[in-house]
Amino acid sequence: MIGGEWGATGPSGTLSKKCVNCAGNLTYDAVIGSLVCHMCGKIYESGSLKENGSFGLAFREKEYEKDEDVEAEDLDKVEFVCDSCGAQIVTDKNTTATFCAFCGSPTLISRRLTRQFKPNMIIPFKVSKDEAMSLYDEFLRSSKKVPKDFRSAKVRERLKGIYMPAWLVSAKCKTDMSANGKRQEGNVEAFYDLGRVISYSLENVPFSGSKKLSQRMLEAVEPFDMEDAAEFTTAYLQGFYAYKYDNLPENMIKTIEDRFDDYGTECGKMAWDSRFERESERYLTALTGVNVKYCLVPVWFMCYEYKGLYYHFVVNGQTGEVCGRLPEKENLITRILTKISNLSPLIVSALITVPVAVVIYFLMALVAEDYAPSSMMFWLTWMCFIVCTYVAATAIYGFIRKTHIDRQIAGDDKPNPHELDKRPGVDQYYAYGEKIEVENRDHFTTGYATTGDYAARNYHFM
Repeated sequence: MIGGEWGATGPSGTLSKKCVNCAGNLTYDAVIGSLVCHMCGKIYESGSLKENGSFGLAFREKEYEKDEDVEAEDLDKVEFVCDSCGAQIVTDKNTTATFCAFCGSPTLISRRLTRQFKPNMIIPFKVSKDEAMSLYDEFLRSSKKVPKDFRSAKVRERLKGIYMPAWLVSAKCKTDMSANGKRQEGNVEAFYDLGRVISYSLENVPFSGSKKLSQRMLEAVEPFDMEDAAEFTTAYLQGFYAYKYDNLPENMIKTIEDRFDDYGTECGKMAWDSRFERESERYLTALTGVNVKYCLVPVWFMCYEYKGLYYHFVVNGQTGEVCGRLPEKENLITRILTKISNLSPLIVSALITVPVAVVIYFLMALVAEDYAPSSMMFWLTWMCFIVCTYVAATAIYGFIRKTHIDRQIAGDDKPNPHELDKRPGVDQYYAYGEKIEVENRDHFTTGYATTGDYAARNYHFM
């Protein structure tokens, strides 16, 4: 990441100066080259303390006091609190909740709102529950090994429409990129120090405000079409739930910076000149003018506990994009082979040989007429059978183990039908209304002829 001036900061990056907004301590953040208040998210220039963006919200929902009247626009909302996992779900007063959508617990406590509920905007549902159910059935058909529990009615009824809190982060970005470049023209091979500085803006990059919906799962069902975003009103909640945020953007600064850094690298890779061969590429991204908006995004959400683990299924309620994880049951033979494959070949061969040896001993004693169990020939013959059985058991077990492991490895190489999709590329979040500027800093370093005695040092071509 690109840093800025340290100003009066010490080695820890902590200033004695306080945040103008909340009087919290300011720390220097090398990613944005500015001072950041981790209490309220405000960003200040290190020298002048001039405000330069914010990771916080323009409006913060305040807690209602016990003796304080609820605001008129919150009177038609009701809050359900899960007694098991603590999830807080808001809905209109005509919608009931029978169980927690996040952990499945039926113990829900209904109460009046304890905090103002004022998102900046909301993206309405476009995908109906029937359509979401069809997508779930299609998702199940992608694997024949899904336990039958997941096809039952008790699981299907857990699919709920929920507006999830999301922080839409916008920022001006500057990516400084460098590399060692080589170019061939005729018999001359020239070397360059390649450099670019790209200035661009990204807008409305979503980050999950809910610990119940992981950032990875939100990214898997992105993007959302912000053209459908509308000012929040309670009417959109009818028949749906809205989850209260439990993770503020100022607590996610590193997560936000890391994603913007990845997008900076992606953007930088597209800006190189294809005439050069490159190596030792480096990308550093700085952010300025950070702005955060609070938006409710629509998802169809399902959570089901199976054998002590929680499995989630999510549908983008606007676009129908699907993601989720499902367990896959192994058949009996696979389970047996898997357990056997964990044992040493010597132990397995011995376990096979011992009962076979006992059977051969009694068969020889009954069938053999020329020699008795006390004769030397009897024991030599029996020992030959044992050795052959042990060698054969070792060879067969090795073959079975090898073919089983090979099948497992081959299966691991195949695409997992339940692997989460990658997050959208940087092109989905460009602020196309703003100009993308590229500053070229390439410069020639040295060159030489690949044939003949001519030395092309200081030969220059671009």
